[in-house]
Amino acid sequence: MKRYVFLITLVVIISFIACGGSKPQQKVSPTVCEMCGEADGFAAIFDNDIALARDRAIDDAMNKLVKMKLGTTIEGRSIVEDYALVESIVEAKSTGMVRNWKVIKEGSQEGAYTVRIYGEVYPQAVNDTIEATLKNYGRPKFMILVRETFEGQQNEPGFTVTELTMMEIMQNAGFEFVDAATVQQLIKKDRAKMMQAMQGQVGGNVQELLLDDVGAECIIVGDVKTSDQSAVLKQYSANMKSKQAILNLKAIDVYTGSILASTSVNMPGAHIDDATASKIAIQRALVKILGSTDEETGKFKSGPFMNQITKKFLLAATHRMITLNIVGLDYNGLTKFRDILQNRIRGIQKVYVRGQAGKQSKIDVEFSGKTTDLADELVGKAGSIGFKIEIKETYPNKIMMVVQKL
Repeated sequence: MKRYVFLITLVVIISFIACGGSKPQQKVSPTVCEMCGEADGFAAIFDNDIALARDRAIDDAMNKLVKMKLGTTIEGRSIVEDYALVESIVEAKSTGMVRNWKVIKEGSQEGAYTVRIYGEVYPQAVNDTIEATLKNYGRPKFMILVRETFEGQQNEPGFTVTELTMMEIMQNAGFEFVDAATVQQLIKKDRAKMMQAMQGQVGGNVQELLLDDVGAECIIVGDVKTSDQSAVLKQYSANMKSKQAILNLKAIDVYTGSILASTSVNMPGAHIDDATASKIAIQRALVKILGSTDEETGKFKSGPFMNQITKKFLLAATHRMITLNIVGLDYNGLTKFRDILQNRIRGIQKVYVRGQAGKQSKIDVEFSGKTTDLADELVGKAGSIGFKIEIKETYPNKIMMVVQKL
């Protein structure tokens, strides 16, 4: 009997262990890929080049897929909160943002190639691209052309309190400047042009002077004035001086002449010395609009004026108008070259023929990047597009070249 009970007990124990005890089995849910998705791409077939059209259609599909997933990758980035800004970056630089991708549907019809891809948007690649684009295109080289009235004395640009303070603040954020000594020399040498620049007029010869000669891509113009308010402090201290700085500034894109940002601000400053009080007032006003270094993190935090300049300039830089001065092509050759620029050179959005005389011609292209990027792209693809291209000179907004048909 005891043996019988022992056997029954043993069977129950074995059955209990085999069933995993009293704990219910947990179901493993499939992993959801939040950054995965599908997108369709489209490209025109140029010169019966199916392979090129397929590549461009895949690029188009990747662009669209990245844009669909952008919201989860740029959240919290104050400098790129504007969706249009980030979208323009993706249009210019989409390569490498999508991984593990595959074409799930493709075909050609009526002169166009279409594809549908499935892939995973790589957040770190998107973030890296945004950072690199901000670094390369969102930080223009500045020239400060501000008229300063300091303690009743009018000072032209060159070693003013305003200039030196702006340079100190903005250089902490990685911006470059035309140095104050060069600005003074330009005012002496080309006063008429520099006076136009100080009025915000940057067309024609003024643009050539600023861009080609010294590389100034953005100028800050306006007026800074300090005024005395010491009377309000007399009841507290007979020796304390109070000053107010009034700033009215504009940032202008030298490439286009458009206003990137404008601001008006005033701030007080106090000290026992008049000049020091005025200097403090100017410094406080500039910190308010440009930003400052966070003492806890050690990182620079941009102010509203600087943020607006960066955003607007970056948007413009990804749709920059670049002039191509071309020697060597007749009318038929230029027509062919124009079509190739439009359809086979990455980064070019639009092409405008501005005129031709014999074998000299001028073309404007809307390009995502700098002139050096475009020059590199043209030289790199010259043989494959059927032209010999020799770059003679490059400037911030134009390229001088000799082009011959092979």
